[in-house]
Amino acid sequence: MLIKPSKTLLPALAILILLGGCGNNSRIDEGNRMVDMVEQYKKQHHKLPESIADLGIREAIDGPTYYEKKDSVNYIIWFGTSLGESKIYYSSTKSWEDN
Repeated sequence: MLIKPSKTLLPALAILILLGGCGNNSRIDEGNRMVDMVEQYKKQHHKLPESIADLGIREAIDGPTYYEKKDSVNYIIWFGTSLGESKIYYSSTKSWEDN
């Protein structure tokens, strides 16, 4: 027996796929705001924040965006995009990469 997709199912799936992609863009925007905050903190204090709490952001174990100080000059900011996948900002290259 062959099941035909309904006429409303296909447009709904297309919208969900598009919204999923838009979600990553808004997360990158949020991440870029965090990058700006880290860079401003670094400019004012001449060091990186130890955690996002130093930026006045309440840390949450479930994110959605995370910060990690790697050493005295490098840090990463990341968020999950799907199960087992992340988008990561590397301060050393000043760019976002898929992981």
